[in-house]
Amino acid sequence: MLAQIRNATLEDSLQIVNAEKEIALQPGLFCSAPDEFTEKKVKETIQANKGVYLVAVNENKLVGHAFLVPLSLKSLKHVAMLNIAVHKGWQGKGIGTQLMQALIDWAKNSKEIEKIELNVRATNQIALKLYADFGFTKEGRLKNRVKIDDHYIDDIVMGLFLPKSS
Repeated sequence: MLAQIRNATLEDSLQIVNAEKEIALQPGLFCSAPDEFTEKKVKETIQANKGVYLVAVNENKLVGHAFLVPLSLKSLKHVAMLNIAVHKGWQGKGIGTQLMQALIDWAKNSKEIEKIELNVRATNQIALKLYADFGFTKEGRLKNRVKIDDHYIDDIVMGLFLPKSS
């Protein structure tokens, strides 16, 4: 195993936000700009304790993070939104696969989650392949959703239906 996967703690917040800022320097991977990430927001997400927030750790260093947040409306609470980030220098080493498997396992063991949804930039071929490898299917395309300077990027909406336990 390349990384240990564990629940995120408040002490992980600074490393997470620094990694997100670094990733956001490459236009088109995140919708947020580097200055839009704050440690306070990360801590609030961890503290909210809705769904699951995981980190991947290699030799005491965070190398990725991911979370699933169930939607709050009664009619949508069976759906969780996925966010995942593999930190710079760790892409292509199986970290995303480990995090994705842990999130899916958590969702399958939950009593309410039946579907995982996500948005991914149409230009992010590595992420699109990861999601497809786990059985996510394309459900739609949001045209010109992300604007970077005068350039637009479409978002692909993907979903994964989880098998119902008997």
